[in-house]
Amino acid sequence: MKKLLFSLALITLLISCDKKSNSLSVPSNAKAYTIDSSANTDLVVKAANALVKYDTAAYKSCYSSDVVFHDNGDSANIHQNVAGIKAFYDKGIVWKLNKIGAIWETIFIEPKKNEVTSYVISYQNYTLTKGNKSIVVRFNVLNNIKDGKMVAEWLRYDRSGINELMK
Repeated sequence: MKKLLFSLALITLLISCDKKSNSLSVPSNAKAYTIDSSANTDLVVKAANALVKYDTAAYKSCYSSDVVFHDNGDSANIHQNVAGIKAFYDKGIVWKLNKIGAIWETIFIEPKKNEVTSYVISYQNYTLTKGNKSIVVRFNVLNNIKDGKMVAEWLRYDRSGINELMK
């Protein structure tokens, strides 16, 4: 019985010494923690849904005015990114969001050099259709989020099928 009481007291002491973040107990020596849903993960989902609806106002509202998109190694600002989305629609390509698979946010206790503490990682699955041709494209996306806006986005995906549809 003494061992049980000692163990419970020790656990209570350890928990009470931890930092509290988003209703989670985070060890005091932690550099970061991960959660599976938040306002920031919702922001990423909002942008994905705006993209497929071609709602550029809602889409742009998810990003800071000086956001940088890193699209398979190419960089673009918000205006260039929206122009790229418009090019798809001008070519008659329709986007459908099949699902956002895994999505989570990693929050760093101390800001990085760019003052960002929140990073949302997601795996997004879309079908792009032009006429009777369709392709499925899986995007690996990393978003840096600061003050409720995405300030940087890294995208990795296979462009080969997209290039064929754009012809």
